[in-house]
Amino acid sequence: MPTLKTARLTLAFPIMHDNMNLDHYLRWLSNESVTRFSEQRHVAHTNVTQYEYLKSFVDSNDYFWEIQRTGVPIGSVTAFRNIPNRTANVGIMIGAVNLWGNGYASEALDAVCNFLFEDGCRKIDGGCMAANQAMISVFENVGFKYEATIGGLFLLDGKPEDAVFYGKFNQAKIIPLKRNGN
Repeated sequence: MPTLKTARLTLAFPIMHDNMNLDHYLRWLSNESVTRFSEQRHVAHTNVTQYEYLKSFVDSNDYFWEIQRTGVPIGSVTAFRNIPNRTANVGIMIGAVNLWGNGYASEALDAVCNFLFEDGCRKIDGGCMAANQAMISVFENVGFKYEATIGGLFLLDGKPEDAVFYGKFNQAKIIPLKRNGN
């Protein structure tokens, strides 16, 4: 998995080894503020489950990057690729709550999108709960456009919550469809 660098961040796959320290992931995933709008709020995370999750990206077509600021992990970005359709679905989490609002999510996601487009993706998409205004802002900051709403897909605090979806096309790499053998 390639390492990506931005002005303030390094995005890299963690070095996998037995007994690796996963405390920062587990701390983020058990923080109700961090997972409030995530389906991860329904999952019990352990060292074993987190290690297996990370291991699933090894020799995979999908990507996982740990977001590091000054060498310290602050979050993660994933990209699940659909190779035949040349698309990717992205997700991002800034687990270091004290760093929210500093543009790190937008900076990291922009770097990932640039990499994915250079890697042959023609479209990148992502979604979130409609109440997750921070994630919507990240999508818009990086140039994603609103595409769809699915009403009441989630339950948030026991009440139905819409899902909203955003997408971004690689305008430089659009390949016209062939119609009628032309």
